[in-house]
Amino acid sequence: MSARRAPFLVLAHHRSGSNFLNDLLQAHPAVECLNEPLSMHTSLFRQCDLVHWGAREYDPGSLHASLAGEPELRDFLIELRAYLLQSTATRIAGFKETVLFGKLGWLKAFLPSLKIIFLRRNPRAIVNSVLRSGLIDFWRYQETVPPAFQRMFPAYASQLQPGEHDARAAELAAMSVAVRYEMARDTIGAFDHCVLSLEGLIRDPATELLKVTDLLDVAPHPALLSFVNERAADNRGGIYSSFRRGSEVTNAWQTRLNPRQRQVIEEVLHVAGERVVA
Repeated sequence: MSARRAPFLVLAHHRSGSNFLNDLLQAHPAVECLNEPLSMHTSLFRQCDLVHWGAREYDPGSLHASLAGEPELRDFLIELRAYLLQSTATRIAGFKETVLFGKLGWLKAFLPSLKIIFLRRNPRAIVNSVLRSGLIDFWRYQETVPPAFQRMFPAYASQLQPGEHDARAAELAAMSVAVRYEMARDTIGAFDHCVLSLEGLIRDPATELLKVTDLLDVAPHPALLSFVNERAADNRGGIYSSFRRGSEVTNAWQTRLNPRQRQVIEEVLHVAGERVVA
């Protein structure tokens, strides 16, 4: 029987290319990646998206106080953990999520061996894609993002006037990137991890893919490069498709965001600092 291996999490902000990376990883014959088992198949994690759960809040019995009245969800999490911990050298299991930025401390206590692949993207490109996808309402940005952003970056004062709806949407999306990336920066060092760039995957896939295979301790496989080259060659499918021409992935925001939106985004990123922008 093969020795057990550590499972993994793909962590990414909404519209960062995580569907692309999820499918890419599954092109490797030794890797399996579940697509958002928490955010898409449970409601609690979406409802408390940016609520912080620390390591000390983990309880072996209840898992977390918020799960006290959720026995089915608690059982689901225990089953998911057991499934992930069955990883071996011939089949390494992981999952992709956009909802766990505020839960990384708790997650380390819940699943100590977990490795993290943190997928980043140019924040301006994320904002552009979020605005086109309708995710601001689905993820309740208006309700959840400004309080979290204000706690982290109290120096920011919005200069928007009433009626600047397009700019306000861009500001909210940029704040969301800043908040989630700051949460990751604070906690990801507790995990064995690597940081990928979506733009890097498009421009120099061999280098970025080596980070993944090194982290997961699997041999590089030609199917990975073939996947990237095929998916980045043309646009196909709807807004959530992983078929996207490389130039659109990297440059579309430059023409689709209007000048006022771009100004507001830069103001948010300036306050958040280079660690968010880089």
